[in-house]
Order: sequence, then C-alpha cells, then structure tokens
Amino acid sequence: MRWIAAIAALFVAACAPMQEEPLKPPPPPASVEKPAIPVSEAGCLAGGGQWAPICRLQKAQCVLTFSDAGKVCSDSDQCQGSCYADSSNGPLTPGVKAVGRCSLNSNPCGCNQRIEDGLPTPTLCVD
Repeated sequence: MRWIAAIAALFVAACAPMQEEPLKPPPPPASVEKPAIPVSEAGCLAGGGQWAPICRLQKAQCVLTFSDAGKVCSDSDQCQGSCYADSSNGPLTPGVKAVGRCSLNSNPCGCNQRIEDGLPTPTLCVD
C-alpha cells in the first residue's frame, strides 16, 4: 500500500507546474585588447608582422596576423581587428541582427561590411 502512496505522490509532483526562473540578459561580450600596429619596418618585423605594400597606392605598412582570426563575433570589440560580415552571399540587411567573423589581419584594404553591436553597418571600401 505504501508503494501506491509513493507513486501517487510522484505523479502529483510531476504534474505540478514548474516555477520558471526569470530570463537573465546574457553577459556583455568580453572586449579584446587591440594590438598596436607598428609604424616602422623594424618594429613591424620585431612584432611578428609583415612589412608590405598595401592597397592601391602600394604604400608599405605593417600587416599583423591576428590570433583570433575567423572567430565568430557580434562586435569589433570582441576581436583583435574588426568583426566582418560574411560577404559570400552579398551584403547583409541593415537593422537585422547578424554575426560575423574576426578579421584575418590588419590590412584594411578591400570592401567589407562590419558587424557592430550585433548589426551590420554599410559596406565600406578602402583602396
């Protein structure tokens, strides 16, 4: 008889409404320290960078490769460089939440659409 009472108690407990915990906002994304880009060839090479001509003017500049390249992000504060949208399917719609990936290096050349605060910005082309 006790086992019937125990089963009945479990059945009643299982049918009782569960108390839900209130939803908590997610923690703010951690900010990543941005590396300083050396302005001299010697400083660049000493810092592990590549001194190379970049963009249309082919002016020599230090290009650093970032250790977090390709990491999923929703803001450039989460990357050593910038948080860029994946442009393989065309530009993202402004105002619609999106995620991107951290940039490969410090080379600013090309056309890119940044993700800031989880939203895509207009595409910016740097020559």
